Amino acid sequence: MKALPSGRDGPPAIVVTSGEPAGIGPDLCLALAERDWPCRLVVAADPDLLAARAREIGRRVSLVEVGASEAMLHVRGRVQVLTKRLAAPTVAGRLDAANSPYVIDLLRTAVDGCVRGDFAAMVTAPVQKSVIAGSGVPFSGHTEFLAELTGAKLPVMLLVADRLRVALVTTHLPLRAVPDAITTAGLLEVLEVLVQGLRERFGLE
Repeated sequence: MKALPSGRDGPPAIVVTSGEPAGIGPDLCLALAERDWPCRLVVAADPDLLAARAREIGRRVSLVEVGASEAMLHVRGRVQVLTKRLAAPTVAGRLDAANSPYVIDLLRTAVDGCVRGDFAAMVTAPVQKSVIAGSGVPFSGHTEFLAELTGAKLPVMLLVADRLRVALVTTHLPLRAVPDAITTAGLLEVLEVLVQGLRERFGLE
């Protein structure tokens, strides 16, 4: 697998973290090869893991290792891989806390690339929070972890479907704790972030 030359010009580059290696994430990343996409897609993953999973599920995919700023336009049949190596061998469906550092490294690598400007955005495949937390890494979810890495004061999770946008005031709490967590001040803070985001990111007045 050889890297293909490219640069930062042209379509936006998007990094996809492959998530929990024993989960559905690697399969989802391989499914990206089913069609063309109008961007430069890069999957942060262990290429050997993707190759093994492709064989397991009978998917023919060309895997090309690239650097963070080297990706070309995504085309059907090919997945460009930003190589990160597993900490331990993995089997689909068998969770192993030994690979928690690998999962965390995927997220750190993607965030670093976004901050540097190598990527315009990141997409995250599912992770198993309990396995990561059980390995000794404080991890309540993607939202909070990404906020910690970027120094964001108040992360707000936004769900988008067509013209519908839903911002969450609370995240990753037991349902019984939600009423006490909702305050007037908290609502106003989330609304301020939401309004700014809708104006700047979605172009809504």
